[in-house]
Amino acid sequence: MSSPEGVLPSGVLPQLDTFAAAVERCSSWDWLVLRSENRLLLTTDHSVSAVEMAAGIGEEVRHYLSVRMLGGPVVALPGASGRWLVLTESADEASQVNLIRLRARGALTHRLGTLVPLPPSRIDGGGVRWLGDVPSGKPFLPPFSAVVAAVRAVTETAGSR
Repeated sequence: MSSPEGVLPSGVLPQLDTFAAAVERCSSWDWLVLRSENRLLLTTDHSVSAVEMAAGIGEEVRHYLSVRMLGGPVVALPGASGRWLVLTESADEASQVNLIRLRARGALTHRLGTLVPLPPSRIDGGGVRWLGDVPSGKPFLPPFSAVVAAVRAVTETAGSR
């Protein structure tokens, strides 16, 4: 069944339209973004960081945060490995123990000037996309500590199911 031209089927979310629009939108959020060929790269800094994790854990973390009204933007990376980036408030001042806890659970923390791809980037394996609605206004970023707690909670209970 086809849909009228320009109308997306129910449940399909539009992605960011152009690099220029994406750069303008992210800049209005006071995020430092760089364009490099077919990539839009967020520079993590004093206001935004990212926690990268497997999509399976990411889905549980996303749910954990949203039921606590702490859900924020999540970026899906393409590829068979299924990795997600949960964007957070800055992790620059995070304690080493929290970084180690995340790493022990297979999550990586991108902070202190790390570049991470944002939609509509094209990287190995396909296109980077937002999960859920494309943020229209400046998105709420959950505290880094809340993401650490969510990862710990969902990975500690995973073995008991």
